[in-house]
Amino acid sequence: MKEKSLLYNLFMKYLGEDGEEEEAKQETPLSDHGGDDKQEHMHDGGEAIPQETDGELSEQPDIPRKTEPEPLIETVEDWNEAELQKQRELDARSRGAEEPDSDEMPAEPEEEIVPSRDASLELAITDDKMKATMMVWEPEGDGADITEEALYKALQEKHITYGIDEEKIRDIAENKRYRQLFVIASGKPAKDGTSGKIKDFFPRQVQLKYATKQNGGIDFKNMNLIHNVKEGDVVCQITRPTDPEDGMNIYGQPVRGRQGAMPAIPQGKNITYNEDGTQLVAACEGNLTFRSGRFHVEKVFEVAGNVDNSIGNINFSGSVFIQGDVFEGYEVRAKGNITVMGMVEGAALIAGGDIQLQKGMRGMHCGVLEAGGDITAKFLEDCTIHAGSNIQAEYIINSQVACENNLTLVGRRGAFIGGSCSVYNEMNVKAVGAASHITTSVTLGATPQLIAEAEKAAQEIREVSEQMEENRKNTAWLTEKQNRGSLTPVQQQRLSALNLEASVNKLKQRQLQSKAAQLAKQIREVGRTRLQADEVYPGTIICIGDSRLVVMDKEDSVSYYYLDGEIRKGMR
Repeated sequence: MKEKSLLYNLFMKYLGEDGEEEEAKQETPLSDHGGDDKQEHMHDGGEAIPQETDGELSEQPDIPRKTEPEPLIETVEDWNEAELQKQRELDARSRGAEEPDSDEMPAEPEEEIVPSRDASLELAITDDKMKATMMVWEPEGDGADITEEALYKALQEKHITYGIDEEKIRDIAENKRYRQLFVIASGKPAKDGTSGKIKDFFPRQVQLKYATKQNGGIDFKNMNLIHNVKEGDVVCQITRPTDPEDGMNIYGQPVRGRQGAMPAIPQGKNITYNEDGTQLVAACEGNLTFRSGRFHVEKVFEVAGNVDNSIGNINFSGSVFIQGDVFEGYEVRAKGNITVMGMVEGAALIAGGDIQLQKGMRGMHCGVLEAGGDITAKFLEDCTIHAGSNIQAEYIINSQVACENNLTLVGRRGAFIGGSCSVYNEMNVKAVGAASHITTSVTLGATPQLIAEAEKAAQEIREVSEQMEENRKNTAWLTEKQNRGSLTPVQQQRLSALNLEASVNKLKQRQLQSKAAQLAKQIREVGRTRLQADEVYPGTIICIGDSRLVVMDKEDSVSYYYLDGEIRKGMR
């Protein structure tokens, strides 16, 4: 109480009031004052507020102000240093040990105790389970370093069994490689199979490609719209897909590779595989086309419209079928047959097989029909015609005709008027010539083509004979030198070549002589050839063998034939 009284008196003295009076005032409850009396209150800054007494205000002496506001009533306990120090410690602990006041001595720092911890590691595994990475952390305190056993144990706990880098594990454990990232296990990636390929040797889309003339200009009639192929021609090269190779992830689980894809093989009509299945080849000769995702070989090239500037010239290894007309100046070539449903005007049709004209041909003195087989038409005018076999039409006017078998003109007119005609076998018509006495020439037996072929064979025989004679002279001279022993090595080689060439020439000569004899026999055999007609008009000239007959008067139902070296006339 002594300490309390001293502090209390000092506090009262600081307020400037009598200690006993203040004590009395503190002991007196505030509620005991009457409502009319007003107590003196202290301002927050410590300044005394004037009191009203009997209607007059009493002033108190000025009191110096403090910088910080103080409570109206403070007890001694609030100033107790022990309590304040205890409060500071509690606050410091709650806030994380604040710094002590400047007037206090700092507390001595406590000695930090470092806990012991063994070396640790972290493992990270990729999402595809193909790789595991590891980082090892150093030990603390008296903790143990990392060991190979610990590393293998960590991998075992993660069930990692494949692709473990044992050398790297040994290096980490021996050299204490802490805080470094290592790939500790790697899987074996799968290898996908390679995809197959198709390599085309022909275009899939039709492309116009105009030919060039000899003078450098563009030939708009040759568009190269047809792709002719022969049997066995390679259309596509096929590369088959390869099988995948499986891999393994770090858990020892297989990783499957993807099978290589194979594009659709464009095998269509008349397209086959070769023996080892690596190529698509043409099964026959024809036009190679591509439609509906496949290659096809068409034996027949079909033209839906006319042969004009939209189609150009046609050169096809198969047969050609034309729905419309063939215009003047265009050319149609085919190794097979040619069929035209419309009209042919001043064009050239050349076929290895037959030619069939549904309507006919107006040659305009420039039209050409050549067929290795038969020619059939409704009519033929002003054109050049050659048939390897038969010709059949309703009438032929002002044309040059060569027929290596039979010529037959049937129908309402059935007439051969003007021009010339060579028929090897029989000519059967209704009328030859016209009432106007137009010159009409008919040759039976040897056709111009047959005669030309015989002359060609004879010429080849003469050339071979001359070559054989020259070789014979050279061979005799070299043989004489060989007998004298003065033949050089080069001359010896030449002598051997001449001996071999002599054998070849003898064989070639025999073949040509046989062919020439056969052609001569055909030319001489005119006994079976004949002309049969209902009407033969004057102006008609008939040649059979070496005989020639000019018709001066009209003949009806007549037959002309060759007998005993002259042309004879009989009844049809």
